[in-house]
Amino acid sequence: MSVEHLVSALKQVLLDSEVIEPFLLHCPVSFRLTDLFLAILVIAETFQVLINTPRYDRYSNHSSRSESIDRMPSPVYPIAGIPCEGNIVKSTYAIAAVIAVVLISWLVSGQFVADEKMSVSVDEIETDQVIPRVRTQLSQAESFISRVVSGGKTQAKRIVQVKAEASGRVVALPVEKGTVVEEGDILCELSMEDRYVKFEKAKAALRHAKLEHEGALKLSKQGFQAEVNIASAEVDLITARANLTSRQLDLDYRFIRSPFRGMVQERPVDIGDVVQRGNICAEILDPDPMLVVSHLSEQNIGGLVIGDLAQAKLNSGETVEGIVSFISYSADAITRTYRIEIEIGNEEFILRDGLSADVHFPREGISAHRISPALLSLTDSGEIGIKIVDNDNQVRFIEVQIASDTVDGVWLTGLPRSIRLITLGQELVFEGQTVETVAVDAVAVEAVISDDVRRAD
Repeated sequence: MSVEHLVSALKQVLLDSEVIEPFLLHCPVSFRLTDLFLAILVIAETFQVLINTPRYDRYSNHSSRSESIDRMPSPVYPIAGIPCEGNIVKSTYAIAAVIAVVLISWLVSGQFVADEKMSVSVDEIETDQVIPRVRTQLSQAESFISRVVSGGKTQAKRIVQVKAEASGRVVALPVEKGTVVEEGDILCELSMEDRYVKFEKAKAALRHAKLEHEGALKLSKQGFQAEVNIASAEVDLITARANLTSRQLDLDYRFIRSPFRGMVQERPVDIGDVVQRGNICAEILDPDPMLVVSHLSEQNIGGLVIGDLAQAKLNSGETVEGIVSFISYSADAITRTYRIEIEIGNEEFILRDGLSADVHFPREGISAHRISPALLSLTDSGEIGIKIVDNDNQVRFIEVQIASDTVDGVWLTGLPRSIRLITLGQELVFEGQTVETVAVDAVAVEAVISDDVRRAD
């Protein structure tokens, strides 16, 4: 094998990525292998150029170089039997050796200089470490009235089905569905038929019974009437009066009237229908006061009494207040919750029956901190808390409990009465780290909380 073939094979190996890349990946990064392989390639190229360089005969006097070369004897390399000329080959080896020594010396010197520079830079970083700076604000605990929030809905206090108390044909319907009626307003009118005739007959029978009773009393005073006759006349008089009253009621029952002020919700009859006693004429809803019905669990029912104030936030965004009017003494058999009723004034009939609402029941006052929800932190294990700075200017993480989430911020319990709360930079520091603090006033914090609330809305 010739030297040229050896050099070509070496270049192919060095340029083969499948051979070189795994070796580079498992070597130290600081070692400049790329430069070393580049140097080897340069040396290989140098060998190939020197070997392919035309050789001249220093002893030849011929004019043609080719003829001189052909006539020269061909010495052989001691290794591989490669023909060459002694002096020329020695000079090429010397040149290649010099280049190799220079390149290797340069690579080694660069390695030491790089290590020295790296050690110096690391020392500078360690000695010139900067203490992080965070913004803090002094937070004082405030008195806060906690609330129990429960779902509920509005419900009319009364819904009555007004029924007919006499039989007859419907001849008039003065009101339509959705009409507000007052107490005593006519809802349905039945036909007269023979009611008036029977009433007049009852009146005449009563006058006759009165005359008979009076005559029996006069004869009794004169001694011409027995006591039994007097008692019989008295019975007839009472019967006549009862019959007249019944006929009077029958006349009155022609008009089916509203029992209270409310709104006509349903009217299942129409003109011409014949109704019997007990048939429904109309359904009346009483929306004043309107009830808000909610249910509380046994953990939250304690401490609530009749007469307590409560708030209901409707899905429409309107907030109304009322008084607790009823607390059930028996829990629901399925949900194990207690029914709570709250009365809310509704004179204008603005609130409707069946509206969903969030009911807030105020409880006892507690001491809590109000902060922006953006300042809350979450640990890897899932605990919610905040980061504060202690008296040694070290970061501390304190787990908190959220007492309430309002439009003004979140109220937290489980904190000391006075804390230095980190309001900016809490994501960049860790517990136990020493920091430099920059204090801000409470006005700026209020602006931050208000800005967060506006963005949430």
